[in-house]
Amino acid sequence: MTRLLATLAGGLLSSAAAQAESNPYYFGGSLALNHVSNIYRTSAASNDDNVATASLLAGINQTFGRQRLFGDVSINTNRYSKNSDLNYLGYSAKGGLDWSTIGRVSGTISFNSTRNLSTYTERNASPIRKQNIEGNNQLDALARIGLVTRFSLEAGTGYRTRSYSASEYDAFELTQHRYSLGLVYQASPDLRIGLAGRLTQDRYPAYTRESLVLVNGRPTLVSIPVEAREFERKDLDLTGRWVLSGASSLDGRISTGRSTVKAGSGSDFSGLTGALSWNWQPTAKLNLTTSVSRDTGLETSFLNSNTSADRNRLTNALQVNANYELTGKLFLNAGASLSKSDVTNSSQGQAFDEYDRDKSFNIGLRWQYSRGITLGCQYNQSSRDSDRLFSVYSANSYGCYGQIILY
Repeated sequence: MTRLLATLAGGLLSSAAAQAESNPYYFGGSLALNHVSNIYRTSAASNDDNVATASLLAGINQTFGRQRLFGDVSINTNRYSKNSDLNYLGYSAKGGLDWSTIGRVSGTISFNSTRNLSTYTERNASPIRKQNIEGNNQLDALARIGLVTRFSLEAGTGYRTRSYSASEYDAFELTQHRYSLGLVYQASPDLRIGLAGRLTQDRYPAYTRESLVLVNGRPTLVSIPVEAREFERKDLDLTGRWVLSGASSLDGRISTGRSTVKAGSGSDFSGLTGALSWNWQPTAKLNLTTSVSRDTGLETSFLNSNTSADRNRLTNALQVNANYELTGKLFLNAGASLSKSDVTNSSQGQAFDEYDRDKSFNIGLRWQYSRGITLGCQYNQSSRDSDRLFSVYSANSYGCYGQIILY
């Protein structure tokens, strides 16, 4: 259900931003009605519900001198038919500033912040049936110094946080710092190659977990403190962008590096990781985007097929999205994603493998009645196969929405 709401909100914001290109400001509202078959993503009893989402939308895309200020925000209230205890106020906000000086210095400052109901899909989390609000915040800054030749020097930094309202998910909260420094070579307008060093620091805070132990021969629930975990990762990134033609482009990253445990429990990791995205527009009406990745931690979540930020797990993922213009006002979109997460753990001297296999599919139809009025419907299906039975689930959701934008 959260996936569907996020998909709808992202589509509404992107559509509004695209339409607002001729006007630096917009504001509006939307209403969505959805049905979800498995709110808590459990393998046991059914927990379906209907949810109504009302949103206020606003955005800006304003240039002044050499600078550009941009942003989109959506504030939404969500009301459930059967599970009123899940009612919540959420939001999605993203934006930033493109800046440059008279000389060869330029850069970007950007942010992204969301507050939504959790997807309840974190691995190793005990199944719960209560409200769990997930908050994600990200702040990035990039500075670029153009050199005399086609080379430029780029320095970047980033900060991410993830939090949950339910104490059962304390183990999955995270704070991350990222730093990078490298050179970029603009071989031609169609080819860009970069080489950079990257340092990433992840910290999972200390928390308390409940465990059933024998006390005087009787099973007793006790609180066990778990120490904080810290990871440090060093990578060498080779990045590139290649415009193959006016209808096709590739963006990619290949990294070699090592992640080490600095505090608490966990596993070291070393090897190759990376991501590749191909955007292809074979006709004026059809656009296809294909993305693949192999990584650990938060870097695996760009496909939105696996929310886990576990440094111990290696995730390989694939996503394909398609958009097709049926008529001048009617648009069809569809997408599919697969992810495969693996980790090898040990207990009492014995090694054993753990896995998750996530799949999702979505299809939607959008009618652009006018520049500011949009109606649409969306269907989403997701599932997981896992070595842990309580992590296995299947869910589907469907709904329709309407949007009005004023400029």
